[in-house]
Amino acid sequence: MSLVDVLISIGSAGLAVFSLPTVLNKNSQVPRKTASIPSASILTYFVPLFAISGLDLTALTIAGQAIVWWLIVAFRPVRKTR
Repeated sequence: MSLVDVLISIGSAGLAVFSLPTVLNKNSQVPRKTASIPSASILTYFVPLFAISGLDLTALTIAGQAIVWWLIVAFRPVRKTR
């Protein structure tokens, strides 16, 4: 495990933790500009790339982010534009 792996993992885990309230808050809505589905897809794409690179801890925390984003896609409505 390298210093780069640890530093990226700390940031990734923090983003996953701070995004979780959006999933849990029933009144939260996701603005259309955040592009939730592409964000979730891109994060999912990066998981095996980090794992292949040997950054296993980073791959796990990025997977956590991807799971949170997919939960946002599944359970939070998109805010209607006026």
